[in-house]
Amino acid sequence: MNASSHHHRVRLNRQRNSNPILQIDRIDKTANRWKNADVLVFNTGHWWTHGKTARGKNYYKEGETLYPQFDSTEAYRRALKTWARWIDKNMDPARSVVFYRGYSTAHFRGGDWDSGGSCNGETEPTFKGAIIDSYPLKMRIVEEAIGRMRFPVRLLNVTKLTNFRRDGHPSVYGKAGDKKVSKRKQDCSHWCLPGVPDAWNELIYASLVLEPNPIAWTNR
Repeated sequence: MNASSHHHRVRLNRQRNSNPILQIDRIDKTANRWKNADVLVFNTGHWWTHGKTARGKNYYKEGETLYPQFDSTEAYRRALKTWARWIDKNMDPARSVVFYRGYSTAHFRGGDWDSGGSCNGETEPTFKGAIIDSYPLKMRIVEEAIGRMRFPVRLLNVTKLTNFRRDGHPSVYGKAGDKKVSKRKQDCSHWCLPGVPDAWNELIYASLVLEPNPIAWTNR
């Protein structure tokens, strides 16, 4: 079962248009469905670098306070604490296995691939460049949060694994087969399928095989 811990609300502005709000101190309202799951996989990452999320203007809410401006990294840290508290309080390690899957470093900024540029036409992984040794601050925050938890969350750290794969992005190609969707717009935050995400699933499978939770699955 894949799960997202973000709790979104939609508010209407004066023009009656919807403005989303992220409540960093509340867990998603569907969370009760998670409690009886054998395996839960949580993840978040690039979502926190997108437009309104990164700018943080009138977007983050904590309690009854809607912050006019709030740092996205600090919001991420507090949201993870909210998630961690919920897991510790509600999940039983004798019954369930919980993964937190990390994410790959965003690289599209214009220029050479490893400094953030295009990745169309790439047919092989890269083994050198700035991105290979980069490690996002948000991944360090994840490690710290999990390290303080009672529940033994399994961190699926795919960051460096995915940094090699400049050849695995949709790039300028989309759903239209070999037809280029755009000559300029590069999609370097998603992955082609089959491809990199399949390796993530294989790692989850390997973890379950090598470190099974027999108490959870033999007492059914």
